[in-house]
Amino acid sequence: MSLTLAELLQFDAVRDARPEVLAGHRALDRPVRWVHSSEIYEIGPLLSGGELLLTTGLGLAGSDAGARRHYVRDLAERGVSGLAVELGRSFPDVPAELIDEATRQGLPLIVLRAVVPFIRMCEAANTAIVDEAARRLRLGDRVTRALNDALISGAGIAGLLRTAVDVTGAPVVLTTASGALVASYGVPDDHAAWATVDAAAADAEVIVHGRAWGRLVAGAGSALPAEDLAATIERTATALAVEILRTGDPPTERERHAAALLADLVAAGALAPAEAAVRTGLAGFRPPPGRMLVGVAVDAPETRPAVTLIDQAARLLGTSALRARVRESVLALVVADTVGAVEKAFVEAGHRSGAPQITVAIGYPVPATSTPDWAASLENSRAALALALTGARRGGTRPTVVPARTLALELELRRGGGTDAFVERTIGPLVAWDAQHHTELVRTLELYLRHGASVTRTAAVLHLRRQSLYQRLERIETLLGHPPADPALYPALLAACLLVTTRSR
Repeated sequence: MSLTLAELLQFDAVRDARPEVLAGHRALDRPVRWVHSSEIYEIGPLLSGGELLLTTGLGLAGSDAGARRHYVRDLAERGVSGLAVELGRSFPDVPAELIDEATRQGLPLIVLRAVVPFIRMCEAANTAIVDEAARRLRLGDRVTRALNDALISGAGIAGLLRTAVDVTGAPVVLTTASGALVASYGVPDDHAAWATVDAAAADAEVIVHGRAWGRLVAGAGSALPAEDLAATIERTATALAVEILRTGDPPTERERHAAALLADLVAAGALAPAEAAVRTGLAGFRPPPGRMLVGVAVDAPETRPAVTLIDQAARLLGTSALRARVRESVLALVVADTVGAVEKAFVEAGHRSGAPQITVAIGYPVPATSTPDWAASLENSRAALALALTGARRGGTRPTVVPARTLALELELRRGGGTDAFVERTIGPLVAWDAQHHTELVRTLELYLRHGASVTRTAAVLHLRRQSLYQRLERIETLLGHPPADPALYPALLAACLLVTTRSR
């Protein structure tokens, strides 16, 4: 905290001179940057502002009243903190015109009625000023190092706010320029965060790309002087701007609700319908009635490219997505009726973005009305992602887009679950269609796969015309949402068909 004129007047070296304030009483809280002595009449141009000027008035003794007024006006225009005149050598008392002009200018004018060497007063005051400046430099260095460490370690927005609280001891709140709450630290809840904003002790703008992106606010409770608190918040705001430029915008309030919702689905497996309706609304996600949702898991070095990829895929699909980072990956629920459509959208989005080191795993389509199914689709996508990455770590090629259906058999063997769930996830729509329409789509698919996807051989075994078989295969593809001849699906599809046809014999 800068030394003020009022504080300087309490120094022993100054008090020994028996100071008395004759003018500018209301400006005694001015900071004093330096204490200087001079007898030069035209000293003004040599000063830079913030000084307390000590003089015996020698340079004024031979001047008239007008010149003395000009001397005071010149000092006031230079922004000096105050003028102290020692009596006895040049003046028995301070000239009235000096007092009057200092009063007009609001410049503190101090008379020193006892003789104290100016060097003694300068040494005492300037030593304190230098010590205070050094302390502030040390604090600034400590703050900068702490913020840099947080940036380098990847602590993110939360880590930078925590660093600011550790240094200042005051709660901090980050809002957008429009006033939306982004993040806080040192407060128990959002209500307390807004109370902190309303009673701000210091604040600073977060400038990104030359524009005000947001505002960082520090609340009451800091042991730091006001100037140090303000400087620390300014440094933290700059570090936040660097973090935002590096990783993208921190989560909005909707994104925080989305992250909490997806995390709870992963942890709990289901939500009550009423709770799901409220929480999806808070997250800004309202899937249309009658549509399906597909769980998606994305592995990427950073959150922002993964989120951007999901948003791009949703735009290509003409739908919406609920997405957020949960634990080690970015998860999403995408509105789409078939896995094939989602796969194509992510492949296209990946080509457009050109972002490397991103792997997308896609779960199964589930009804938009069933939160247990949401959780199951998310879990399938997460399991498929883990399996795909494990294969890549063992020397395989890192895949870009992996539908869970291509790993259905491996996932089922790893899961150790019942065969009913495996069949439902793999060829459930075919089983349901056969039961409802008394057809043989499952049997057709089994023979088609057994005969190497040969239309001619399969048609001969089924005693069908090729055109009739093509119609069945088209129906199968429509119901499954993907081509049945995909080599990656052979093992799982054939195993599921065998399970169904074996039971029916």
